Amino acid sequence: MQQQIGEQGSPQRWIFFILIAGLIAITVLFVISRILQHSGPELLNSPYSVETSLRLYTIGTAQFMVPENTVRRPEQRNLQQLKKLDLILLWPTLEGFSLDTQVAFNDVTKDSRLIFASLSQPPQPISTSERLYSVYSQHFVGDTIEGPAALIGFRMSKESGFSGEVIYFKPDETAPFVARCIKPVENTPTFCMRDIILNNGAQLNYRFRLQLLAEWRKLDTTMRSKFSDYQRR
Repeated sequence: MQQQIGEQGSPQRWIFFILIAGLIAITVLFVISRILQHSGPELLNSPYSVETSLRLYTIGTAQFMVPENTVRRPEQRNLQQLKKLDLILLWPTLEGFSLDTQVAFNDVTKDSRLIFASLSQPPQPISTSERLYSVYSQHFVGDTIEGPAALIGFRMSKESGFSGEVIYFKPDETAPFVARCIKPVENTPTFCMRDIILNNGAQLNYRFRLQLLAEWRKLDTTMRSKFSDYQRR
């Protein structure tokens, strides 16, 4: 009789132990999530800041008020005078790093929505659009490549200094959108880059994954607007 009772109670004891183990696991996961939430990026060894306060940067004669969490390089955050300022933004919001977006800020795949931007003020700034006919078109080779969203592309010759690149642009426009797209290493995602001149004389270079090229019109308009807001009047 006692053996029967023991055998009947055994499954109940296992269920009890499983429930206890489950509660412990849930508690541990909760504690870890709270630590990650409040510890900031230091615990995750992130190079980015979660601080959103504006910082003043002078680049040449141009001044910008930029949120600290958009500054890509830690060594640049406490400087005020720079030759070049490197930023990182998340498309489509163009916001900087936060704990909620830390996974996206570590995405290195072809689907990454990160935009890497650099502000500088070279002696003679020139945009990618200005280079289309004066430089790039002199080195086009092969047939036209059909690009996304009404863009067309051409490969560059080996002698051009841009070997391996494809220049995408919107034809039949006075100041066309132009982007250089490059596959730096085999089996790595292709990225595109574009230079534009801001109205304070600074040059903005921004780089993005090839898959974002389909949104080129919105991308360019939004980047211009964002960096116009960053300019200190």
